[in-house]
Amino acid sequence: MIRDSYRPLSPGRAASETSFWINLAALALSLGAVWLGRRLGFASPDAMFVVMLVSLLVFSVALETLFHPKTCGLLRFRLERPLSWRRVAFREVALIATFLAIGFVYWLLPMFGDRQMVSHYRPFLMLFVTALMLLSVPYFCLMDRIDPEEEDVLCRIGRAIVTRRRTVTRFELGNYVRSWAVKAFWLSLMQPAMVDKFKLLIYYPVSRLEGNPMEWYLVATTVCFGIDLCYASAGYALNFKLFNTHTRTAEPTLTGWLAAISCYWPFWGILLSPYFFKYARAVQWESLFDNGSVMWWIWAAAIILLELIYALATVAAGIRFSNLTYRGLWNTGPYRWTKHPAYVFKGLSWWLISVPFIVNDGADALKCTLLLIGVNLIYYARAKTEERHLSNYPEYVEYALEMNERSIFRWCAKLIPALKYVPPKEGARLFEVSQ
Repeated sequence: MIRDSYRPLSPGRAASETSFWINLAALALSLGAVWLGRRLGFASPDAMFVVMLVSLLVFSVALETLFHPKTCGLLRFRLERPLSWRRVAFREVALIATFLAIGFVYWLLPMFGDRQMVSHYRPFLMLFVTALMLLSVPYFCLMDRIDPEEEDVLCRIGRAIVTRRRTVTRFELGNYVRSWAVKAFWLSLMQPAMVDKFKLLIYYPVSRLEGNPMEWYLVATTVCFGIDLCYASAGYALNFKLFNTHTRTAEPTLTGWLAAISCYWPFWGILLSPYFFKYARAVQWESLFDNGSVMWWIWAAAIILLELIYALATVAAGIRFSNLTYRGLWNTGPYRWTKHPAYVFKGLSWWLISVPFIVNDGADALKCTLLLIGVNLIYYARAKTEERHLSNYPEYVEYALEMNERSIFRWCAKLIPALKYVPPKEGARLFEVSQ
């Protein structure tokens, strides 16, 4: 049985845990903080990344407290009980055991031993772990007094480690392990990618833009993916029950995990893209038009717009963003148009970038087109497995049924009935949620 903090804000409409406009404002203020840090001498991209994380947390929580109080985590708690150092110790033991297990996996697997990758993420991860360890005791002391759940999963895992008395269920333990696996895998990818984007944008020579349309296009796409990575990386790092950004459940099925991780390094970059789905060729969309012509700019603007919508889908999730987990419902921003805006608009941008049916000839054009369709089907599998997981929550079912009626792509479901959302039947849920 999973406990959920969701409460409807109004009858007849699914309630969002967060606000798109609050997240957008928090992002703008955080970028301002990064700019100010740069002016004050924080030249290291790693340092500016930390400034970004802290700023996103502070501004997001502050704005939610002021303008979105019904789902703000800080306003949900009150004093429940006296402090128990024993429970705090259990939680600390479980956290230390978790970090040791993750460190062992990092040391064991070659994918985390790549020298270039280690040089990117090791300083941040060491800082992240150190910060969590230093702040964990006061945080656990606070939560022990105000959390309605006297002994959460972390506490009961720690109790089992210390006393060998098992009070945590198999599902709870599996859910805990999967939740940390999500964070350990994606944070090691997102953090170095975000730092790289900081390097590109902060140290970019503006003089290169003069009279060079392709440079404008590349900078614009870098900004779009930088926006996406800001909240993507923050989402994996800022996972706290105090702020109502915690993970309720992590994807419990193997098919869901395979569909998601196949789209990321090393699985996509080393295996799937070079050997199975190599739909793109060296010649792509820019070869269709004269550089800087009207049609060139129109095509480039269409790609940038699609990538921007994809990035804004991540902004809609805010610091609750995460793959393979449920951390509350969001139905604002691009999610007001469709259930899966990131997958849809990113997929459409790939068609405009590669145009495999135009830049290739004959059988090669057909082959590349079918391979790109194959990539789209992988993302379709991700969408369906996500829906299966999220449909265990009544608020998501309510939202998904709304999208059947008002999504901008509802006409697609009329042509292809398999695209229409159908809620799970009684007894077909992966787990039960109590409120």
